[in-house]
Amino acid sequence: MAATWNNEYYIALEGRDLQANAMAVDNSGTYVLLAGRRYIAIRNLDEDLEVVQKFPRQSKYDVGAAEWNPTNHNRELCVISSNQRLEVLTWRSQELIQTHSLRAHTRVITDLNWHRSDPSLLASCSVDTFIHIWDLRDARRPSLSLSAIAEASQVRWNKISSHLLATAHDGDIKIWDQRKGTAPVQYVAAHLSKIHGLDWNPNVETQLATSSQDNTVKFFDMNNPRRAEYVLTTNAPVWRARFTPFGNGLVTVVVPQLRRGENSLLLWNTANRSTPMHTFVGHRDVVLEFEWRKQRAGSLDFQLITWSKDQTLLVWKIEPFLQKLCGHEPDETREEIAISNESSEVVKIKKKTSPKIQPLQQEFSLLNVHIPNLEVTAMDPVNRTCTVFANVYNFSVYLQVSFPNAYPHGVPPTFQILHNSSVTEAAGAQLLQTLNHLAQQRVSKNRTCLESCLRQMVTTLEQLSADSENDRIFDNSYTEPNVFGGYNDAYIPFPRTSGAKFCSVGILVCFGRAPHTRRFSGKVEATTPRALSALETVFSKRSSDHVTVSAYYYQKQRLRVKQHSRNASKAIVHVYDVSGLLLTNRQLAEEYILDGDIATICKHNAASAAVVGRWDLVQAWTLAELIACTRNKDEEWYNHPFGNQLSEALISHYAQHSDIQMAAMLSCIFGKNEVNSSHQSKKSLKYTNDTSPYHAIPPMDLPSDEWVFPTLKHMRSTSLDNLRLNEIKNLLPKKNPSSSLHEYFKLSYAETLHRWGFLYNRAEVLKYMCGPPDKHEGVEFFTHCKNCLKPDLYGKHCTCSNCKKFSLNCIICHLSVRGSANCCIVCGHGGHTKHLKQWFEKRDVCPSGCGCRCLTETATIFAT
Repeated sequence: MAATWNNEYYIALEGRDLQANAMAVDNSGTYVLLAGRRYIAIRNLDEDLEVVQKFPRQSKYDVGAAEWNPTNHNRELCVISSNQRLEVLTWRSQELIQTHSLRAHTRVITDLNWHRSDPSLLASCSVDTFIHIWDLRDARRPSLSLSAIAEASQVRWNKISSHLLATAHDGDIKIWDQRKGTAPVQYVAAHLSKIHGLDWNPNVETQLATSSQDNTVKFFDMNNPRRAEYVLTTNAPVWRARFTPFGNGLVTVVVPQLRRGENSLLLWNTANRSTPMHTFVGHRDVVLEFEWRKQRAGSLDFQLITWSKDQTLLVWKIEPFLQKLCGHEPDETREEIAISNESSEVVKIKKKTSPKIQPLQQEFSLLNVHIPNLEVTAMDPVNRTCTVFANVYNFSVYLQVSFPNAYPHGVPPTFQILHNSSVTEAAGAQLLQTLNHLAQQRVSKNRTCLESCLRQMVTTLEQLSADSENDRIFDNSYTEPNVFGGYNDAYIPFPRTSGAKFCSVGILVCFGRAPHTRRFSGKVEATTPRALSALETVFSKRSSDHVTVSAYYYQKQRLRVKQHSRNASKAIVHVYDVSGLLLTNRQLAEEYILDGDIATICKHNAASAAVVGRWDLVQAWTLAELIACTRNKDEEWYNHPFGNQLSEALISHYAQHSDIQMAAMLSCIFGKNEVNSSHQSKKSLKYTNDTSPYHAIPPMDLPSDEWVFPTLKHMRSTSLDNLRLNEIKNLLPKKNPSSSLHEYFKLSYAETLHRWGFLYNRAEVLKYMCGPPDKHEGVEFFTHCKNCLKPDLYGKHCTCSNCKKFSLNCIICHLSVRGSANCCIVCGHGGHTKHLKQWFEKRDVCPSGCGCRCLTETATIFAT
């Protein structure tokens, strides 16, 4: 089956059973090698039939990289990496035979690269920090080993200088000269994030391109590598960036592991880096590898070979107009061979082709002309125009579309409504605005837009026609009396017409009226009326006017204000993500801990802050750790410079800067040390040294006016607008406002964690909340001490709170009760639960001899 081109590519192979993740194209551009854990497959691109030769692999490791030898001398050689080993294969007589197995690396091999001119040299790099240079004439060991200290992710020979090679190490580059020992000759700090790809410019010996996780491609001149010559910025981390074999072009692809839905390759002109020149759209999954195929003899088109996660091999045709966009001027004169009928001799016909007409003509040929309510009347690829007619309800529109020469590469077509159209001026303006917006969106990604715009044209006309009908019905109904009756109440506050509110999870919600809405006098008033009664002076001029909210907003008949869209007079709500502007960090909320001693908590949280680059928080957590260590060593901690005043200053600093996250975390770990040193009592010192795991919970016998929950109830909100410290301080109890503020921080942060869905983290914070004891409801039992004869309500460990003696003796064994006890609520006798159980299993009368039938009479009391 011959290859069928679909716009700009054809599918050369669909190999779902291959599960290959490495691809390479040979020196001649004829053979493509696909390698995976199960198979190595070879496809001949010159054959029309999709014939693939598969060679099973007996390995438990996947293939990391593959590459054919680029020289003519050893063009039958290819190499693949599998774990720590390199396998050199020979493709000869339709057979693939392994000729060398290169072993020297001790960790996984990350990349390999053949020398550009020496057919026997091969470079490989690994996680083991070594770069080995192999000579196949003696493959027992590397001919040269370079130690980079850090692991290497990429290695590339210079395409012009035969002695230079570059390696990537995280965000750094090292340049090596194999003639000058085992030390790098240059070191370049290129990126702050990991470098995924390197590529030397094939035309400039000293220029190197680097693609990185930080969404950029940088170009360095090795004569002055201290800063990049220029930077190309993309919307996603870049996996590979490689120069084109023509002009100033560069092809980029995103990192495969991200799976962000961006499966396209982008073609850039390095002289114009603001936007891609073209987007290759065809793969259904991320692109794993791409290489250029050697240009065919007599062809002006280059070809790009791509292999994707969707297990399809695509061949892309790079036509002359794309080459021109990259600064390359191909010879546009094609030679076609024809045979003369009269003389039977071969005649060469030179034919001039237009790179601009051909793609537009292709778009015209693929256009679906069967669009409801629309007719394509003319398509002229030479003059680059298209004329259509749309008839929707009461609108009849003749539209002419003109295509500039640079279309669709960043330049949209122009739209013009012809004079014989039947459409209102407002509707026509709205239609043109919609079409221009859609076209600009499409061409910004170098995509054609004609069919999309024509379909949108019909949809827009249908909406405009429906809106005009609704306006007509509304205008007629407005003239009828008492349509809006029942709302004429002067004491109803006027609704707000705009506003904004912050949410605790980094969301800003804004609402407002449409900017073109007008008021009675035709001018926008400076303020909104406070109540409906304020409108009486406006409406009193005419007896037929009604004072209503609707009349205030919709004055279409009197002012002849024409709305051009369905939502023109409606309030618009905008929701913004402002988390990048706030100090509260979602990742830190998930990583922070509150379990353990304070020093451990501070170390862990400092490390978490360092991961997200918050070095100010790293310093704060380190200082908090010093405070904790000082408290453990110094008994007079409250008077120490690293004591209570410093911890309070830290909490206050972050609270004043609206960092509720840090203020709440510090309040949790230092909450038990809030008592001022001048007011510290023995009772508070005893509490400070308590061994309770919830060390921030204050003693339960605090005075009732120090509980802060009643105060916080009306302040609890999910909005960051409520974090106004001066106003909060005025609402909190006067006796201990610092403690109350800390409780407010904890409560607000717990609410934020709940909104984020971090329920475990929220529970950890709530453990540190102060709370009043639950109000007792129901029956309460207490004993009278047999020694002092006073009621013992708050006794601990079975001892009387008054005389400190054991308050209950067992009626059976006559020993003091120190554990579980039960008493009869009728006669008051009791004792050890175990003894009473044994007694009443056989008897039903009280063991004291009082004659009370304890079980029966107790049950009778509860039954009543």
